[in-house]
Amino acid sequence: MNYNYITTFKVNSPASMETSNGVLDSSEEEELEITVGVDSEAEYGYFEVYDIYTQGNRFYGEGGLWFTNNKLVDYDGVFELSQHVINQLKKWKFDTSEME
Repeated sequence: MNYNYITTFKVNSPASMETSNGVLDSSEEEELEITVGVDSEAEYGYFEVYDIYTQGNRFYGEGGLWFTNNKLVDYDGVFELSQHVINQLKKWKFDTSEME
């Protein structure tokens, strides 16, 4: 893949670890590191989110992003796509309207 869009940034944000059985752990504020990459030609991308304090041992999520004509049409790996990932895609002018 040729990720022509890629960035890593830090945010302070609420975090939770959830499965189909419910919330396993949550925090009102965690320092998170987020990486987002997109190969616009392949119409595929990825994301990774983890808490910095435990290096992802407490909170960790990753997954894929699928696009059609610069529109985000699907994702996997997490129940709900992080608003921080969505905001980054918007900064790069990708259409995220189906995920909001």
